Amino acid sequence: MAGPIHTVVAATDFSFSAHRAARRAGLLARAHDAELNLLHVLDGSSAKALLLGTDGPGLARSLRLEAERALDSLAEDVLAGGGTVSGRLLREGKVMDEVLAAAATSDLLVLGPRGVNPVRDFFLGSTAERIARTIERPMLVVKQDPQIPYEHVLVPVDFSACSAAALRFAARLVPGATLHVLHALDGSLKGTLRGAGATDESITAYLGALQREADASMDTLVAGLHGRTVTRTVQSGDARALIVERAVASRSALIVMGKQGRSWLSEHVLGSVTRLVLERADCDVVVVPQDRA
Repeated sequence: MAGPIHTVVAATDFSFSAHRAARRAGLLARAHDAELNLLHVLDGSSAKALLLGTDGPGLARSLRLEAERALDSLAEDVLAGGGTVSGRLLREGKVMDEVLAAAATSDLLVLGPRGVNPVRDFFLGSTAERIARTIERPMLVVKQDPQIPYEHVLVPVDFSACSAAALRFAARLVPGATLHVLHALDGSLKGTLRGAGATDESITAYLGALQREADASMDTLVAGLHGRTVTRTVQSGDARALIVERAVASRSALIVMGKQGRSWLSEHVLGSVTRLVLERADCDVVVVPQDRA
């Protein structure tokens, strides 16, 4: 996905958070002159349960009509908020499968952090987290008012191909924003080395070498961001805490993070850093798969 953003999909269950996400998607689509499709999935298993003992065909038509009206109303709100809408997609089946299928043909999936079923989210993880485990396209999780501009964007990096992809996508998604690039040095190293019997002098020398290596890697990583306003921070500490703290300190309205690979493990267990940022950050978060940036 090296080119511009052409197609955006906003998944909605008509909850408040999904409504907010759709409005943000509309603004991004307009900014990129992209298509925005609003997607709602009629849960096949829930619909079948409702149809038992009722006028099945009549109720099915009513459910579809209600969803179509809700999509039309949402489209009107997106347009009123300054966004654009190209189409409405109404699907029936397993929600996760249908959302992922729609996302597969788009350049960006946009959704809220949680749906209308908080009990399900509590036991299975948030809607956004469950989708992030398997999605192969960039995914934006909207947590704040869509009118808040993305003037400052935080990009945590570990100098892998995954974080490099995230930085490229951040630069493309918000071309006018200041990019705050953060690398967290492992804050536990000093204690580990001391526990292994290393002297204070050798520990200081080793940590200094790590700092210089990180600074050089940071220079290489941001070298291609010509004409962009970029800040660079290399800081020792727990990445999970530093990312949230740095987002606040830099006044970032958006965090853009990479997601490691497509292994069986990554599909079922989202990395702890990404998972906790999705959970704890107050601002919006983009998760970028390595090979889709």
